[in-house]
Amino acid sequence: MSATAAAVTPAAHLRRRSREALTALAVQYLLGMAANLIGEPDSTFVRVVDTIIVILHILIAIGLVVVSVRVLLAARAAGVGERLALWGLIVMVITFLAGVLTISIGSDWASYVMAVGFLVAAALYAGTFLASYRPERAAEV
Repeated sequence: MSATAAAVTPAAHLRRRSREALTALAVQYLLGMAANLIGEPDSTFVRVVDTIIVILHILIAIGLVVVSVRVLLAARAAGVGERLALWGLIVMVITFLAGVLTISIGSDWASYVMAVGFLVAAALYAGTFLASYRPERAAEV
């Protein structure tokens, strides 16, 4: 078996997807903090920058929901971390909906739920990343 074929095991695939989720969460966190720090823009330039940051934040949020599904599929294929990945998807959907509420009605509590969702999702996807190092099931060997 070639080195590239051996590297693309279901566990390696789960590891890659978990890294994608963690990286996207980190970028999402930084964009969210930037949007909060800008606050109410008082100049046109700052308003444009704030709009760009919020749009990127929204696009990455959509991508995070997609990546969450991909992590779940990779965890099922690897046979490890399935429960963590399922909870990661649930938390990501709740966090996404909290973001929609934050933008649509300006709820500070929904913003708080987004922050909590970030922390929980990061812990869950760190768990799927670590679970990918567990030995794969004997049936797949």
